[in-house]
Amino acid sequence: MNCPETFRITLCGATLKVSRIVKAITLCMIYAVLTCGCPHVNSGLPPPLRYPVIEANSPATGLYHTVVESETLPSIAKSYNADQQQLAEMNNLRPPYGVQANTRLFIPGASRQKKTETNQTLPQGLSAVQDFPGIVSWPVEGKIISEFGIKGGIQHNGISIETAEGTPVKAAQDGKVGYVGSIPGYGNVILIEHANRLVTVYGHLKEIKTGTRSLVKRGDVIGTVGSSGRVVTPCLYFEVRSRSKPRNPLFFLTRKT
Repeated sequence: MNCPETFRITLCGATLKVSRIVKAITLCMIYAVLTCGCPHVNSGLPPPLRYPVIEANSPATGLYHTVVESETLPSIAKSYNADQQQLAEMNNLRPPYGVQANTRLFIPGASRQKKTETNQTLPQGLSAVQDFPGIVSWPVEGKIISEFGIKGGIQHNGISIETAEGTPVKAAQDGKVGYVGSIPGYGNVILIEHANRLVTVYGHLKEIKTGTRSLVKRGDVIGTVGSSGRVVTPCLYFEVRSRSKPRNPLFFLTRKT
C-alpha cells in the first residue's frame, strides 16, 4: 500500500511531517489553539482574561442583608467575614461609606443571614474602604445608565455610559492592547492591559481603531461608541479588572458630583 501524501506543518515552533488524514486532525487542533491561546505564547493578558473566558454578566452568589439601627459597614463586614472594600464596591457606596437603616446590602458569598453585634469592638487593622481616583480616566463623557453590582440576581461587572453613536472612545490609561474583536455580550470589544495587572475593557463599540499588541497612551482614541452586542441604545460598556477580578470602575475614576 502506498503511503499517503505528506505535508509539513509548524505548530508552536515545532515542524511536523504528517499525512493528509493527520493534517486534517492537526488543522482542527491548530484552530482550537488559536481560539484558546497556545500554551507557550503569552497573549498579553492574565490567563483568566483570555477570550472567550470573560463574561459581561454572571449569576450572583450571596444574599441581601437589611441594615438596622447602629449597624455600620465594618460591623456588618466582620459578622459575615466579608471584605469592606468588596461590600462598598458591590453596593455602589460613596464616601464616607456610611450605611443607613433599612438599606439592603448584597453580601457576596454569604449563604445565611447573620446577626450583627452593634456594640462589638472591631479589631485594629480591619481593612478600610479606599477610592483610587484618577488611576484611570473617563473613556467617554456621558450618563451612566447601568451601574456595577447586582441587579435581578445578576452581577454586572462594569458600567454602561450613554453617549452619541460615533463618539471617540479613549484609552483610560497607558497600556498594551491585549485583544480586539467580538465577544458575546460585549459586541465589538477592546481589552487593554496596564501596569500592576490592571485591565480595562471597552465594549459595544462601533469601530475599533487599534490592534492587538499596540501600545497606547492615556487619552488615545481606540474606537467609537456603538450599539454592538446586547444593547439597543448607543453606549460604552466599561470594565476595570484588577488581578483578573472585576472591580467597580467608579472607585478608580475621578467621581463626578
